[in-house]
Parts: sequence; structure tokens; C-alpha cells
Amino acid sequence: MKVFHIDSEKTFRGGQRQVLYLLEGLNGRGVENFLFCPRKSPLFERAGTVNKIAAPMLGEFDIFSAFKISRRINREKPDIIHCHSAHALALGLLAKKLSSFKPALVAARRVIFPLRCRKKYIMADRIIAISAAVKKSLEASGIAPVKIDIVYSGIRPSAASRDMETISRKLLGLKDGVFTIAVVGALTKEKGHSIIIDAVSEVLARGFKLELLIAGTGPEEKKLRRYATGKGIAENVLFAGFQKNILELFPAFNIVISASDSEGLGTSILDAMAAGCAVIASDVGGVPEIIEDSVNGFLFKAGDASALAEKIIALASDAGMRRAMAEAGRSRAAEFSSEKTADATFAVYEKILNERKK
Repeated sequence: MKVFHIDSEKTFRGGQRQVLYLLEGLNGRGVENFLFCPRKSPLFERAGTVNKIAAPMLGEFDIFSAFKISRRINREKPDIIHCHSAHALALGLLAKKLSSFKPALVAARRVIFPLRCRKKYIMADRIIAISAAVKKSLEASGIAPVKIDIVYSGIRPSAASRDMETISRKLLGLKDGVFTIAVVGALTKEKGHSIIIDAVSEVLARGFKLELLIAGTGPEEKKLRRYATGKGIAENVLFAGFQKNILELFPAFNIVISASDSEGLGTSILDAMAAGCAVIASDVGGVPEIIEDSVNGFLFKAGDASALAEKIIALASDAGMRRAMAEAGRSRAAEFSSEKTADATFAVYEKILNERKK
């Protein structure tokens, strides 16, 4: 089987990590993979020895990139084109239209936002949704359920252990013995960092001592720094920037929080659980498909800082509860492996090709 993968993003977030995992997993199943992405993107740099073809991907109507992909389609005659984002899907559809050889086309959908352009997804042969919540969102946008397959995103077994706590804390500049809450992800408005700052401010006002570590970069960083200062808790908030080896640093954290108001699934939550961290997350999108409230983590209503503060206090006050919840979370995270994702994706490919033979 030969598969062309298209990813148009110039940043490295959860979706790009999933592409890397999938490429490696499919390679181990005998698939010949070709990756099309911008040359200066982190994905291009990290993709190793996979067949990489640089394309500028200057928007959805980049005819140069589409022609470049179409020429390779005619030369290599792939079985599948797998488009890993909405912009990539537009380029994949255009490249397929321009080529004389017509492979099957698969669209990945990782978010629960309503579709801006339904026609693009209708034109795909199959759509892979990363959770039942994403599938439901696609259906609400008018996509027929029969076109959608659910393939959960997967993670790698965590190399981190609680034995690495001291080293991880030193690397991050955290104070010894101080209870640490972390949030990991791009600093964008929908991730709810201001809600976490509000909750931490409330917890501190009630006499608890803790630090909040914010790992990631993004357009909201300056605003969030000012917000923490305005709340009078700047000395308790550490902006750690982008951490390339974040998976190795989770042992430094007592609690990991996700306060997003929109989440297709939440692989950063799974990474934290796999590393043995207690997790609190907003009950949005696919998150309840991971977390069973009060069993392997806490859920709270998105945007409710006071509810989040109560969950933080509950875990900060009870080390036994934290350990039990973290252990249950580790077991749950083990069910979402990148190997399972590769197997399920490969099965979707086979189903498509079998249908085309009929």
C-alpha cells in the first residue's frame, strides 16, 4: 500500500505529533508513506527518513503546491491521499482534480467546530474523526454518518516516572516542595488559561500554597502575563515557554489541568495520565470519552473557575485521592496507544480500497 500524507500546518501541535506517530506506525505495517508539508515546518524537520516532499502550502488555493502534489500522484500512483487538516484537504482535493490518476482520499477531522466548508468533506471518500464527539459534530454539519470512521488519537507509552520528579523540577526552575499545577498546550483563547489563573487565584486566597506552570507559546501569552499580574499572583505563575521534551517533565507536576472550551479529544490529557499525574479537565468535546469523573480524573463545567478551584483544593488536600486517581488515569491512558491508532487507520484504508474494487 502506498499513501500520500498532506499536512499544511507550520507549527507543531498535537495534530502534527499524531502525523509522526501514524507515519511510524504505518511504516511498520508495510505502508510506503510520502509526506507533503512546508519545508520550514517542525513536522518536516522531525519526520526523519520518511519520503518528504516540501511544498509551500500558501493557503487552500496554492496552485503551485497542488500541481506539485498532482505530478507526484501521476508518478507514484498512491492508493490513498490522507489529508490531515482542513487546509490540507482543500489542497488534496485540488491536486486530485489536476491529476490523471485518481486515488482514494481520506480527510482527518480533529476538532469539534462546525464545518466552514461542508462541500470539501462531502467530496472525501472517508472522514476519520478522532472521537465520537467529533463524529457527532460532523453529522450536525450535514455529513452522512456512513462516511465517518472513529479512530481515536493515540499516545506513546510514557518514558517518565515519578522517580524523575527532582530532575524535572530543576529543569523547569520549580521550587522544591511546592505543590505544582501545570497546563500544557498552545496559548490560544480557546484553551482557557485565564480560567485556570482565576481558579488558582481563588485557591491561593484560601491559604493554599502552590505554583502554576504554563507550558507553551502562542498569541495570548502577553495578555495572560498581564492578567496574572492584575490578579496579584504573578510570582506564583511560571511561563515556561515551549518545552520540546514535555513528556519527560510531567513527573514535576502534582496536577495537570485542561480548561479548554473546545477539545476534539485531548492527547495532552492522555500524556499527563500516562505519566501518573492527577488530571482535572473541562467536560467538553471528546474529553468525557477519556475521563470518568471522580474515577480517573475530575471533570468541571467549562468556564467555571470556582468549580475548578474546588477540584484543585480537593486533590491538593488529599494525597491518597491524588494517587488513586493518577493510577486509574494511567490505566485508562494505556487504552489509547499510537499502535492502536495505526491499526485502526490501516483498517480504514483497507476498507476503502476493498470498496473501490467492487
